[in-house]
Amino acid sequence: MGKRGQQIMGMPFGVIFSIILIVVFIVIAFIAIGSFLDIGRKSSVGLFYKDLQEAVDNAWESQSAEFDFKINLPSGIKKVCFANLSKTINSNDEVYDEIERYSVYDANVFLYPPQKAEEMQWKKIRHINLSKIIANENPYCVDTSKNLKIKKGFDDRLVVIE
Repeated sequence: MGKRGQQIMGMPFGVIFSIILIVVFIVIAFIAIGSFLDIGRKSSVGLFYKDLQEAVDNAWESQSAEFDFKINLPSGIKKVCFANLSKTINSNDEVYDEIERYSVYDANVFLYPPQKAEEMQWKKIRHINLSKIIANENPYCVDTSKNLKIKKGFDDRLVVIE
């Protein structure tokens, strides 16, 4: 009679233990999936900078060029901004308030809002004519739903982005 009581009590413990193990595995799976998605967002920001630099380099190396560059960034990023933070700011105070803390870095491209940029809020893109880009607005921002226009005239030394 004692063994029968142990079997009845042993069965619920086995079921409860199995349920606990299943819950633990599901939680671990969600954590792993979340970290993979985070890596994907970080890599898309890094690839954007790499692709932008390659597009600018291609235009810079050619005699003249004009083409659109598709902005491909994570959904939380609203704007790509070009700025010289050591010059007078004459546009978009909201954006400047967010990116001014990066003025200590040698950078000319900033993502807004920086909190969504996956720890890659700024970058220095070589071969661009920043003074021409920010002539009317500093910072000059382009909405991520639009394309960047990359231009280099026949007599230009550097590339302009609109």
